[in-house]
Amino acid sequence: MAKLEPYSPTPAARAGRVVLTVMPFVIGIICVLLSFVPFGRIFGSALVPAFPLMAIYYWAIVRPEMFPPLAVFTVGVLFDLLSGGEIGLWGFVYVVTYAVIVPQRVIVVNAPFSAFWIGFALAAAFAGALAWIVVSIIHGMLVPPASVIKHMAVTVAVFPLFVMLFGRIERRVLQRG
Repeated sequence: MAKLEPYSPTPAARAGRVVLTVMPFVIGIICVLLSFVPFGRIFGSALVPAFPLMAIYYWAIVRPEMFPPLAVFTVGVLFDLLSGGEIGLWGFVYVVTYAVIVPQRVIVVNAPFSAFWIGFALAAAFAGALAWIVVSIIHGMLVPPASVIKHMAVTVAVFPLFVMLFGRIERRVLQRG
């Protein structure tokens, strides 16, 4: 009688699994890099959306197992290093925001897009407020919150475009994986 070998996935299937596992982190890194593109010169505004926050929220709601807290922290610290700001600020803010988002995902995961967007607006407000508090503590004074409010408002405004982009990328990769 022939001995059955245990099932082992093909190399293509293993590669597909690797792509699925790494994809959200790579998208987060791309969003960090996108934050430093001088859109202000193109659109006449110095406000740049918090692109990494969009990726973190999307993946925390849609597939949190594919974007673990260590990846979220790494994305935040990379942003801190490239921006020249306080090292660990956005790493901390993003991980705490992620920790608040993940348990709430059951509310918005199958809800209409408006609930998803409102959830993001609340997450952006939370992240902005947390960043403002931490920066105020670091500087020993209350910094004006207007720039953070504008920054998060722009982020919430462009979020639907990135949701469509992230969704297309996810569907494409999942079809092949």
